[in-house]
Amino acid sequence: MDTLQLESAAQCLQPLCQGKILQRVDEWPGGVVLHFRDEAVALLAHRAPLGLWRATGKDDQPPQSALVKQLAQRLRGFRLAELSLPWADRIVRLDFSRTQLSKREDRMSLIAECFGGRGNIVLLDDEARIRLAWRWDSLEQARPRFLPGAIYTPANDRSSASSGPLQRMAPRYRPWDEPGQAALTEVLAQRPHGCQPWWRLRRAGEEIIYPIVIPGWDVVAEIPWETAIALPAGAPPKDLAFAAALTQREAQQRKKLDNIRTDLARWEDPEHYRRMAHALFALPDAVHPGGPVHAHDYTVDPVQTLSVGVPAGKRLHQQAQWLMGQARRSERGRRQAQARLAAQSAEWERLQALRISWERGNGTMDLLQGDSPLPGTGKASGSSAPGPSGSTPFGQIWLDGFELLWGRNAKENDRLTFRLANPWDLWFHVQDLPGSHVLLRRPQRNAPVPEPVIHAAARVALQQSQCRAMSAEVDWTEVRHLQRRPGGGPGEVIYRHFHSRHVRRDD
Repeated sequence: MDTLQLESAAQCLQPLCQGKILQRVDEWPGGVVLHFRDEAVALLAHRAPLGLWRATGKDDQPPQSALVKQLAQRLRGFRLAELSLPWADRIVRLDFSRTQLSKREDRMSLIAECFGGRGNIVLLDDEARIRLAWRWDSLEQARPRFLPGAIYTPANDRSSASSGPLQRMAPRYRPWDEPGQAALTEVLAQRPHGCQPWWRLRRAGEEIIYPIVIPGWDVVAEIPWETAIALPAGAPPKDLAFAAALTQREAQQRKKLDNIRTDLARWEDPEHYRRMAHALFALPDAVHPGGPVHAHDYTVDPVQTLSVGVPAGKRLHQQAQWLMGQARRSERGRRQAQARLAAQSAEWERLQALRISWERGNGTMDLLQGDSPLPGTGKASGSSAPGPSGSTPFGQIWLDGFELLWGRNAKENDRLTFRLANPWDLWFHVQDLPGSHVLLRRPQRNAPVPEPVIHAAARVALQQSQCRAMSAEVDWTEVRHLQRRPGGGPGEVIYRHFHSRHVRRDD
């Protein structure tokens, strides 16, 4: 849909949904479906058919991703106040409102940028700050727009009045000659406001359904608006939960393979250590003042001279014994890394086979319930990471590429912190009050975490606690600084070397 089609669809759907409470949010390939009483509206921003559609209200509910579940939770109890296109470039805005018992009115807005591959769906608060997003921008980008808590700015900030009527149409529909543009401008000026029938048009073998009669196109038939903006029939062609689990598992598997290759490159050739040890053993044993020692390596032909570093005050043969031990450690480390690489490579090949099966239409959640661990069913061979969203027993969201997990009870807190977490992961908990353990997973040691992500994770720890205040102190530290409280129950910990951060629920 272009902007003119979106405006026409919004004019038809506005009276049907205005004032109705949002009852459910479903996922659809490339967007979401909003269910109101007796009506359903599809917002498709990523994949064809892009635009605003009238969906059929079905009783069956497909599996939901973590983002769609959060979106439904945030908009629970809200009524649709207005459906509009305040900007010219295919950006749909749905304004919601909710009146509390105290007569306070809450406002939220859902924005859909129907741009295809670079499209996005974001949820804004009453100050136009981004609270949820289908995709987040990276801080390394030149002009990031989608960051947690950032003020939303449209991609092309042009009002419909200042952009001209022709700019609301797709370029391939506009006439490029001046008489044709003048005729089209007159048609747009005479077009009545409100919901009107659409038209089936044809030109040079191409056929489209459009809300106006474009000069130069032949009119085939008049189409009722209900038919024109009806979402194409058919359920989502592929299992969305399976696709989300598989995509996240593939990302985790790539990180594992990269880490293993880094470990493998870190271990030097064990034979190099042995050659240096044999060269030192060939010299008379003595205490060395420190620095390099030039010794002959008689294990090769011709004989070579090696430069071996020896610490000050250490005997040459003692350093040679240490080098032999280092050779054994390197050999053992390389052997273990190669075994892990082979196992994880086999797991990667299995994921690719599942990807091919899913693309052929055979990917369902039933494939994730076998004896061997598949994407989203728990731990894989040699893995301690929890499964992706949709199947993990913990709460889960993604913040700018970082995975955030939290337990829902004491046992889950204990399992998350002491069984699944890495020592370098960041742990968050509200200060001096019961609450969930919130874990921010880092892909590597010393991996930098942006300040907005830390603040958002601390805010999640406050929201998942039993604190009823609007603000509180949240402590955070690395998992390696945690230990179980002696004599305490599951999930009770003591920690040191921590930081504190004051956060509010409405940050």
